[in-house]
Amino acid sequence: MSRIATAVLPSLSRRADARAAADARPRRAAPGLLRGARRLPLLAAVALLLVWPLVMLVLGGFHDGTPFRPGTWSLEAWRSTLQAPGTLTAVANSVRIATVSTLAATLLAAALAFVSERTDTPFRGAILPAMLLVFITPGVFYAIAFTLLANPYTGALNDLLRHAFGLEAPWLDAEGWGGIYAVLTLKKCAVTYLFLRGAFGALDASHDEASYICGAGPLRTFFGINLPSLAPAVTSVVLLGLIAGLQAFDPILVLGAPERIVVISTLLLNLVGGVAGPAQYAQASVLSTAFVAFIALLYLAQHRVLGRRGFESLGGKGGGQRRPFRMRRASGVAAALVLGYLLLACVLPVGALLLASLQPYPGVYEGLSLQRYVEVLQYPRVGQAIQATLLLGTVVGAFVMTLAFAIAETGRSLGRGGWAALRFATLIPFALPGVVAALAISWAWLVLPGFGRLYGSIWLVGLALVVVATPLATQIAFAASAQIAPSLTEAARISGAGRVRAFFGVVLVLAAPAFLAGWFMTAVMVAGNMEIPLLLKSPGINTLALVSYNLQSGGDYGQAAALLMLLMLATVLLWALVAALRTGLPRLYRLRRPLRARRTSPHLHDLEPAP
Repeated sequence: MSRIATAVLPSLSRRADARAAADARPRRAAPGLLRGARRLPLLAAVALLLVWPLVMLVLGGFHDGTPFRPGTWSLEAWRSTLQAPGTLTAVANSVRIATVSTLAATLLAAALAFVSERTDTPFRGAILPAMLLVFITPGVFYAIAFTLLANPYTGALNDLLRHAFGLEAPWLDAEGWGGIYAVLTLKKCAVTYLFLRGAFGALDASHDEASYICGAGPLRTFFGINLPSLAPAVTSVVLLGLIAGLQAFDPILVLGAPERIVVISTLLLNLVGGVAGPAQYAQASVLSTAFVAFIALLYLAQHRVLGRRGFESLGGKGGGQRRPFRMRRASGVAAALVLGYLLLACVLPVGALLLASLQPYPGVYEGLSLQRYVEVLQYPRVGQAIQATLLLGTVVGAFVMTLAFAIAETGRSLGRGGWAALRFATLIPFALPGVVAALAISWAWLVLPGFGRLYGSIWLVGLALVVVATPLATQIAFAASAQIAPSLTEAARISGAGRVRAFFGVVLVLAAPAFLAGWFMTAVMVAGNMEIPLLLKSPGINTLALVSYNLQSGGDYGQAAALLMLLMLATVLLWALVAALRTGLPRLYRLRRPLRARRTSPHLHDLEPAP
């Protein structure tokens, strides 16, 4: 970081205007009122993007009209929603899915994190790349992949078992509860592992040594010392897993349709989409408000459980190198766990999609060709979807990361109370799943003068995706911005650079690796999001995720698989490009630094005395 800073700041200093260069005295701090006025546009944007939709969502439950038409204030929506039998069924199904998938994913992720960070198990080095691959893969990819892999009619795995063992009835059925649990568990496991891996790696070795001295073995040390020390990390990932399970949408829409499984997100889609009659925005707002309140209670419960207890796991000089657990006879079991996860999470889904994209028809294993790829690329809507997805991913990713770093830099200049309020505002969309966010945005922005014209346009979809992606982007920006010393931006200001120039020329340049990583992650999130485009777009606007789902639901499994394989290939290539840029930018600055120093240093002949 410091090497990049030494290359950036001299450039800003040399390009400062003459008036700022002549005045070498530091600028006097602006009055508090002026500083507040400078922060006002950003704070107003945060309030409009993040806080205002939540306020209007709550108020919408007491309004019997729609976001487009006037209505009256009443409590009728609360009574009808809470008394509807479908509401209780959807809530019960959501709680069931969230609980089962979260517990399974947490246990599996904790086991894999323990294996990769604390043991000498073979193949443990392949866990992290596999988790990253699963993490960046859209949820609709897994849902459709498991449909092709284990549907009871033409599933590739069922066909393999039928021919191998002579079975008549299919053993596996991904179209139902089992498929939903499998998809959500695999996706959550990747996120949970990425959270727990750092926590397992940061455990203090002195705690383990003290436990060994007292006579405890490795397993007793793990369950009695390590896991209690990881309580904050474990409870955090459990909380995030429950929230993700409660707002699950893609797997339910793809895998739950044959059994008519209804959860909160699909019920909201039915209410807003007017499946059973006119659109019921007030009832959807009531259900969404209750959902947000329940998530807030989960956060409070976590805070109450952890309380003020200490969970320090990093020591000073005592925290040396920890010895890995020698699995001995259990190494085979641990290696089987690793290989099993790699098989289920990576090999089988990708193999099913690849096979389906080459088959002439589902269940036919002769005449494999690339014809499906040719057909899907000639499909008119695919070209439009590629353009829309690239536009949304690029623009939304760049805008939301710039906004996130601006929020992080502004928060550092606020007091403790203002910083806490700003950070809480950035976390509000965590409690708004895609369908709820689309509903909240409909209430919040379409009632404002001039915003009603945006309905059905790609710009409203983009603004909604900015809201959904802001929590992830701000977490990345907070972590990266905390590593940049405020003295660097102050030095740029003293050299004559304005606030905007110092922000783009110092903060974003120094945080370029984190900015690129966040840009990539938000772009992948945008490309795989189905809920917001499904509710807010006009019929002429489609994304790749929507086109893939429409092809699959229409029976064109081969074309859907081919499109998803192309999407996955583009994602992997983009990931490789971002990784190359992250490692190449610091090297570029290190190479440019000697050139700049040589260019600005006096020549030897200039130092020689005149004859």
